[in-house]
Amino acid sequence: MGKDPLCLFQSVPITLLWSKPKTLKKFQNHLIWERNMKRIFLILILIFTLNIIYAEESKYREDKGLQVQLLINGGALIGYHFNDQIFLGGTSITNINEREATFDNATVQSSLLETKILPEGLYGEKYEQGRILTGQLRISPWDTSGFFLSFGGYQEGSRKETLYFDRRDRKIGDTTYSNTSIIIIVERDPVLAPLLGIGWNWIYENGFSWGFDLTGGIVNEKITKAKATVLTENTSVTNGDLAIEEEKYRKSSDLSASYFTIAMGMNF
Repeated sequence: MGKDPLCLFQSVPITLLWSKPKTLKKFQNHLIWERNMKRIFLILILIFTLNIIYAEESKYREDKGLQVQLLINGGALIGYHFNDQIFLGGTSITNINEREATFDNATVQSSLLETKILPEGLYGEKYEQGRILTGQLRISPWDTSGFFLSFGGYQEGSRKETLYFDRRDRKIGDTTYSNTSIIIIVERDPVLAPLLGIGWNWIYENGFSWGFDLTGGIVNEKITKAKATVLTENTSVTNGDLAIEEEKYRKSSDLSASYFTIAMGMNF
């Protein structure tokens, strides 16, 4: 006779079914985020389709050349449509990703370092980012579409992230130390770089306009540099071991410089 399926279920340790509530919470949050992103993506596809069908972009870009918009994630855009294809303007984005210190090991994660290289025991994080300024030349290749390509200059203030790790036995450099907590500080210099981007901007008969763009600076280690500092209250940790860790995190820090914005405003 076959075994009762319930018996098979009962043979599984409860710890396997519910041993990682924090991991489960992260997974649930990820599913919610994924569903929301799919909804946003479908809404944007619908908006694209409607605007392609009904748009008179060329006419409104010429008739209402001055464009002033506020960015939903903080900041402003101002510029001028010289004709139906050429727009010259700039944006100022304030504290696009700045966060106060968070101490919750179920949700905290790093912005500048990959998860796979982080030590165990991350429980706190603080992130600071300076203002982003851009100067953009936007080219709209099609008369009946809000699509544009952007070129120009990208300036971003410095970034700084502080990560807090709990007290435990941990390997630092070439040595394992007991009962040791650490703080990792990653800093990236300001950026001044060429800019490339794409986006859509729609202008309506009453002057209302809105759009979004994905823009980034062309960045490498010649344009901006990162440094890492590892701190610990364990006085037995050697400077040599700390230097090994600092070099590892410096090489792994994120040097990318990009942003996504949604803008709404008026054209005159």
